[in-house]
Amino acid sequence: MAKAKRARLSASTRPWWRQQKNRNTVWYAVVGLGLVALIAFFVIARGDNVSDRGSSSRFASIYTFKTADLHSLTFDPSNSERLVFGHHGGVMVSEDRGETWRALVDRQNFDGMNLAFDPKQPETLYLAGHSVFSRSEDGGATWQPFSHNLPGLDLHAFGASPTTPGRFYVFAVGRGIFASDSGASTWTPLWPDAPQGTNSIGELNDGTMLVGAIDKGILRSEDGGKTWQQSRSGIETGAIYSVKAEPASGRVYAGTSSGLFSSSDGGRNWQATTLDDAQIVVVGVSPDNPDDVMAIDGGGRLYHSTDGGTTWTS
Repeated sequence: MAKAKRARLSASTRPWWRQQKNRNTVWYAVVGLGLVALIAFFVIARGDNVSDRGSSSRFASIYTFKTADLHSLTFDPSNSERLVFGHHGGVMVSEDRGETWRALVDRQNFDGMNLAFDPKQPETLYLAGHSVFSRSEDGGATWQPFSHNLPGLDLHAFGASPTTPGRFYVFAVGRGIFASDSGASTWTPLWPDAPQGTNSIGELNDGTMLVGAIDKGILRSEDGGKTWQQSRSGIETGAIYSVKAEPASGRVYAGTSSGLFSSSDGGRNWQATTLDDAQIVVVGVSPDNPDDVMAIDGGGRLYHSTDGGTTWTS
């Protein structure tokens, strides 16, 4: 009994700095765990394409983007030497097929998540992303927002019909896929139950529609979006980050967590390209040549192939 009492007295009469040290240790541990949990939450909730900044291929890249995230890449249909790249803080352009880049727009929250040229008006470029929906009529030099009736502006996918002037497709998070036949100003629901992870929308010249979704894979519709079937034969595992097509030829590319895949039959069947050792998060394909393809990995490295993904230039 006396020993227990002495122990309690000893604890209560420790020097103040030792008691404070113990309290600080507990406090730092709690704060540290809280910070870890907070960082993990933002990494999961952020939803960016970049999930592994370190992944790289055995092939040499022609450029490395230093932006905080990597969203979209498109060829200018009026000039095959010119490419446009979108990220959360703006838009960049290359005039020499990706060798060098400069900023067209450098503005925080001007989110180039989706970039698409109008096939019938190739000088017009559309941009859609988080809380932004704009159009440029001079190739990206200047931008104007325009009126629309979309129910929300968290736009994770955007595409243009290659055959029907004024027809566009957009995926609004939590609202589904919408279609417009009036130049992107008036929208009607097309697929309200589209996967929440939808990141790509495309259409081929024969009317086949393709959707890429990180949570559901690749889906095809041959009836204008009324019904959809999953199509990833040849891509057995892995997340789908980007699906890009060259509409006239029916050639389609898919950027996945296990490399770049291609399809020569409109997305029914897939084959791995030689770029099979890196996470591919962004894809661009030339409207003039379906073999001319560019891909960006999770580390921002840009790769270029002129033979459909068999060899990659450095």
